[in-house]
Amino acid sequence: MAKVRFKHRLEYGFMMMMGFFLAHAPYRLALFKAWLLAWIAHWVFGYRKAAARSRIREVFPQLSSREVSRIAWRSWVHFIFNSIEMFRLHHVTDRWIERHVIGHAQARDFLMNHCKTGVGAVTASPHMGAAELAAVVGQRFGAPIFMITGRQKNPLVDRRLNEMRAATQIPLIQKGSSLLRSVIRRLRQGEVLAFLADLRVRKGGMMVEFLGKTASVAPGMALFAKQTRVPILPMIVTRVGWTRHRMEFLEPVWPDAELSKAEDQQRMTQIVFDHIDAAVRREPEQWFWFNKSWILAPVPGQDKPEAQNGRE
Repeated sequence: MAKVRFKHRLEYGFMMMMGFFLAHAPYRLALFKAWLLAWIAHWVFGYRKAAARSRIREVFPQLSSREVSRIAWRSWVHFIFNSIEMFRLHHVTDRWIERHVIGHAQARDFLMNHCKTGVGAVTASPHMGAAELAAVVGQRFGAPIFMITGRQKNPLVDRRLNEMRAATQIPLIQKGSSLLRSVIRRLRQGEVLAFLADLRVRKGGMMVEFLGKTASVAPGMALFAKQTRVPILPMIVTRVGWTRHRMEFLEPVWPDAELSKAEDQQRMTQIVFDHIDAAVRREPEQWFWFNKSWILAPVPGQDKPEAQNGRE
């Protein structure tokens, strides 16, 4: 474990204190408490508010200042609410899913019909809705879900988050030298990787057209799909009101055996990001605009996607 600093202990203590209440309180009460915290962080301390509004204006220059402010605020509330779901994963039962997940029957049938073929898959979702919750919902459907986890800077928080994830009994693969081999083995065994697609990569990323700009994104989902000949299943999860979630699978993106590895990975990644682009433009308040690493920030030395795949 990395060295534990005093700041780490404070952050961990606050997380545990709030987490205990949020995990055991009634759902709406927990969300109301989270709403108050979100209000203080956003309107009193202005946590990354200016950066989020600047990004929204960059993508939607036609919007008024009032509309930009509304999108930023609702995006922040959704993020805080979705973070709360991490502490409440043990509440996700079949009955909970029936009450709180819109489209759960269609999503279940789509996912399980694919799993019955014995072919693995990569679900690709953006920073919209509760991704961790969606993985648990997929597991409750009966799908053999597994996930890749990174490391938090705070080692105490990192350990606790992994403990909460492990409690769901979803297999976790830590980023490291054996990641590729482990993921490929599981996909070939028919398992399903839950993948968060819209992460910026500074080096070695896949260049795609996204929200009117060029973004460098993680190449992993297409690499895994191409290597194992499994489809990418684009998935959009959004929050409806306070306590309900909408879960929707889009058309599978299959590898094309006639294309080279590089061409096909580019094609599959772009298709997924076209879906994400449409979802963000449709409901911009659902996307997380506050990420410290802005996905549309220029990456020096990278070529635009037109140079890679001939798109105009």
